Amino acid sequence: MSSDSDKPNPRPSDDQELGAPIADLLNLEQDTSPAFLSSVRKKIYRRVTASQFASFSWELPKMILLEFWKMLVELSNPRASQKGGRS
Repeated sequence: MSSDSDKPNPRPSDDQELGAPIADLLNLEQDTSPAFLSSVRKKIYRRVTASQFASFSWELPKMILLEFWKMLVELSNPRASQKGGRS
């Protein structure tokens, strides 16, 4: 029931259907050098580190204020925070 004519854009399966210019370009393929891959990895790591640092520096004041608030609430009502305390 399914045929190749049902597909919207059938892709050529052989190099002959690609044409001579495309087949010539396939022969020019080269392996990626390890130095290039290392350079790309270093740039990615640098950006990730900067992103994490910016996120941490943005969230740190909020976390500190939240901890101070919890401490003040706990100090103002010491019996509720004690184990076995009466309320």
